[in-house]
Amino acid sequence: MKNLLLISLFLLTPTLGFSQNCYTVKGVENKTENPDLSSKRFTFGVKQICEELIGEKVMLCEDGSPVVVNILSIEAPSVGINIGPFMIKKKNTEVRTQVLINGMVHEGFGVAKLSVKAGFAELRDENLPFEKSVFASAIKKSLENAIEKL
Repeated sequence: MKNLLLISLFLLTPTLGFSQNCYTVKGVENKTENPDLSSKRFTFGVKQICEELIGEKVMLCEDGSPVVVNILSIEAPSVGINIGPFMIKKKNTEVRTQVLINGMVHEGFGVAKLSVKAGFAELRDENLPFEKSVFASAIKKSLENAIEKL
């Protein structure tokens, strides 16, 4: 019995000595020129999405190594198709993000089928939770793309 206890302590000791680093999302920075992306609701929503995604890869804690999210660009290119006298336009919102972790920069790209104007209107709607907005969907896709590179 003593041998079993000694063996189990011997096997557990190395794993206890090497603890994993933990991380915390310190901030969300708006690198675009749109002031709507600096609202508390927006930054809190992006931070929450980032914590959820990063928490699947690494351990999170309050005093961990900092993770910073940068929103680099939000664009809505129009793609049109002419069929005779008719034109069909398709607009997508494209979001580029950066996740800075351990001194490394991971860039991401995400697309949602919604115009930028409609996305900003959603951000101003206090009754719509941020995570339910289509705009949040594009941000989440972009962050997933960046974080999968960790």
